[in-house]
Amino acid sequence: MKFSLLLLLGIGGVASQSIDSLEHVVIFMQENRAFDHYIGKLKGIRGFNDRATVPLKSGHDAFHQPTNTSDLSEYMLPFRAEKNRTAAMCMPAPEMYYPTDIKIFNEGKMDAWNTARDGGVGMSYFERDDMPYYFELYSGFTTFDQYYQSTFTCTCPNRLHLFSGSNGLSAGWKDGAILDNTEPTPGFDWETMGETLDKAGVSWQVYQEEDNFDDNGFAWFDNFMTADKDSDLYQKGMKRQLSALNAFDEAVKKDALPQVSWVIAPTSFSEHATNHPCAGEFWTSTLLQSLKDTPEVYKKTAFILNYDEGGQFYDHAWTPTPPMPNTEGKSTVTTDGEVNEDVLLPYEGVPQPIGLGFRVPGLIVSPWTRGDIVVSEIYDHTSTIQFLEKKFNLEPNPNISPWRRAMTGDMMAAFDFANPDYSWPDLPDTSEYVKEGDVECETLPDVVVPTEQSMPQQEPGTKIYRAIPYETTVHGDVKDGIFELTIDNTGAGGLPFVLFDLTDMDGFTPRNYAVEGGKSLSDTIPLPEGERYAFLLHSVNGFVREFTGVTKGDSADGLGLSFELNADTNKVVVKADASELANDVVIDIIDNAYGLSAAQISLKKGEADQLEIDVSASSNWYDFTVGVGDDVTDRGDGTGLRPSMGASADVARRFMGRLENGKDGTSDPAMAAGVRSMWEDEKVEGFKHVDTPHHMRTVKRGSGNKHDTKDSLHYDEFVLEL
Repeated sequence: MKFSLLLLLGIGGVASQSIDSLEHVVIFMQENRAFDHYIGKLKGIRGFNDRATVPLKSGHDAFHQPTNTSDLSEYMLPFRAEKNRTAAMCMPAPEMYYPTDIKIFNEGKMDAWNTARDGGVGMSYFERDDMPYYFELYSGFTTFDQYYQSTFTCTCPNRLHLFSGSNGLSAGWKDGAILDNTEPTPGFDWETMGETLDKAGVSWQVYQEEDNFDDNGFAWFDNFMTADKDSDLYQKGMKRQLSALNAFDEAVKKDALPQVSWVIAPTSFSEHATNHPCAGEFWTSTLLQSLKDTPEVYKKTAFILNYDEGGQFYDHAWTPTPPMPNTEGKSTVTTDGEVNEDVLLPYEGVPQPIGLGFRVPGLIVSPWTRGDIVVSEIYDHTSTIQFLEKKFNLEPNPNISPWRRAMTGDMMAAFDFANPDYSWPDLPDTSEYVKEGDVECETLPDVVVPTEQSMPQQEPGTKIYRAIPYETTVHGDVKDGIFELTIDNTGAGGLPFVLFDLTDMDGFTPRNYAVEGGKSLSDTIPLPEGERYAFLLHSVNGFVREFTGVTKGDSADGLGLSFELNADTNKVVVKADASELANDVVIDIIDNAYGLSAAQISLKKGEADQLEIDVSASSNWYDFTVGVGDDVTDRGDGTGLRPSMGASADVARRFMGRLENGKDGTSDPAMAAGVRSMWEDEKVEGFKHVDTPHHMRTVKRGSGNKHDTKDSLHYDEFVLEL
């Protein structure tokens, strides 16, 4: 690899660099905050304006979470937990534990945030005025919007993935998967990243204080538990500093940072619920100020900020998981090490996924990630390990399961090593944040769920969109009463998918698929003759394919419709094949979001044709409905045709997503403009909202949550005083 020497021009421009310019990686994992809860309002990310949410049984999108399983017209929307008017900085966490999270997940239906538990303030969110430092930070450096906690559960199993690549099952632990905050004695016995770095001659250190909220994952492993105090393992991984902030600052100022650092905050700065987010902002800002004040060190450092799990505050996104043995999904890669068959199962004898869990915030502060940027590749905590492997030329960590390694990226897409930018955003002063948070928590009323609801909207505008390695073609056809689905993954990155049957949201278990880069798989589903079918296929980052029609007896029976992407020309290709039709046909093509004119393909029976549409004007984002029938019309309201919502078109297909061409672009402009979700009209009939009952403001604590209180004691129930 050619490498140009670093030429400093003051603190500004430099010659082209490579990953070799990066010398220090700092990993700062905080506690228990979900993506929508923290930054769902931030512009340019897949937050509250997400147009490609999964459908709920009620017919609404995933933002309209039911509060009553007997009456799905009753739902709760996300609501603001407002700083300065309420004690939002110290509100308690909702119930969170593996059995609860799995029930919320509900086989991928994502519809039980308020019915699998007492929701409490779980659907609350913050906005810029509540967390000004973090919003400016996330606006100034590369932010991840498809970063997921590693497991559907609490702190320890997620941190085990960060510190070692596994929570036990994929590492061969004798007791299988660790899905609660178990810390056995003797401790865990598989190799940690600290030991891996030692073998490779890579320097590392944990920065922590006597109060580390028990968040040091190395401390749960037997080799560290039994290490002599003079040993390297103890000095690097177990030793505690009087002040972690001062120790880190001293290492930065002396240009003595190790190649890899893990930083752990004390309890009151951890951001765990009841511990102020504003206190976490102060701690983060203090760490980053050390780097800002020492530009010679900052120019060669990447600072990763992430969260172990969501708390479990609400996030709307569908969660990628491997197919389970009791479902009918498929995978091109083994799911060994990811299927929980015997630990904390909420339904006796029914296997459940270990993860991925729900989305959490994540970003990287560095000269190579500077800017108002979003990366939408799938990451989890093992992505940090994969990045360290890439940077330090490490052998692949054997603890990471094959499925997880195939489905999650290595974070390299976040970096532009050729164009470093040493400037800093204008970040707020956090010096009074802790004092202000204390006063608010002592004097202001508790956060409550509002009676009147409204859907939050994100801040306007787009972000720079980093190119990601996804490229896939999906074909779905009905032949002889069978729905045939084929997924061809022609990109470098593996992709997960989930399939819904919109005609049977109660009885049909969503099917999960996992397709490695360069591979394909197929599936078939028998259909009743003469009845409507409606299938919806989702992947990450707004990828949707919808297939609707009638199995037999309509004028378009046998019509082939497909959709392909041409990365070389930035054009989508709609293909129509009437070779099996008995009649001529006119196919309508409607743009649902980006302002392209309607088009048609007219075919004589037996013919085939195609139409190419340039999508470069929308930064390669697209949303088309293609179909035959009276209902395939543009309704002029920004939603286009939604055949799954009752249209009687003979055959219709919907294609949503982004054409990846290996180049940066902008985040979804339709999402930025607030174009409505594919599931929601401006006014939804049958809406019923009643005052939230008192029991929904009761927070029940799971016994596995050792971090639920400041003193780490367990108790069963905490009732908010209203």
